[in-house]
Amino acid sequence: MINRSQTEMPMGLLHDFLALLMWPFRLAYWTVIFLFRAAIWLVKGTFNLIIGIGLPALRFLAFVFILIATIAFVADATPAFDGFGPFKPTLLVEHWAALAPKSVTAAETAVSTATHPLIWEYAIAPIIYLPTYLLFGVLGVLAAFTGQRREQLNVFTN
Repeated sequence: MINRSQTEMPMGLLHDFLALLMWPFRLAYWTVIFLFRAAIWLVKGTFNLIIGIGLPALRFLAFVFILIATIAFVADATPAFDGFGPFKPTLLVEHWAALAPKSVTAAETAVSTATHPLIWEYAIAPIIYLPTYLLFGVLGVLAAFTGQRREQLNVFTN
C-alpha cells in the first residue's frame, strides 16, 4: 500500500521548483504592470496640469493675440478711412524689420544653418510674409477655441 504523504511529496517539490523557476517572470510581469500604471498616472497628472494651468493661459494669449490683430488692422486701415490712400496691409516681416532690422537676417541664417535652407523658404517665410492682423487674428481664434471652457455634462440628471 502506498502512503499518501509519499505521493504528495514529489508534487510539492515540483511545485516549489516551478515557483522558483517562475519568479523572474513574475518579477518582470509586476515590473511592467507597475511601469504601465506609473505612466498612466503621469499622463493623467500632466493632462490635469495642462487643463488647470494651460487653458487659462491659452485664453489670456487669445486676448493678447486678438488685441495685437485689432491694433494692426486699425493701423493699416486708418489711411484708407481718412482718404489718404488705399488699404495696404503691413506684413509681419515689415513690423519685425522695423523693430529689429538685423534679427530678420540673423534668424534666416540661423534657421538655414541649423536645418535645411528650404525650411526657411517653404515653412517660415510664407508665415512671416502674411499680414500681421491676419496672422495674429488666426492665432487668437485658435487659442480661444483651444482654451475655451468645456461644458460639463452630467449624465445622471433626469
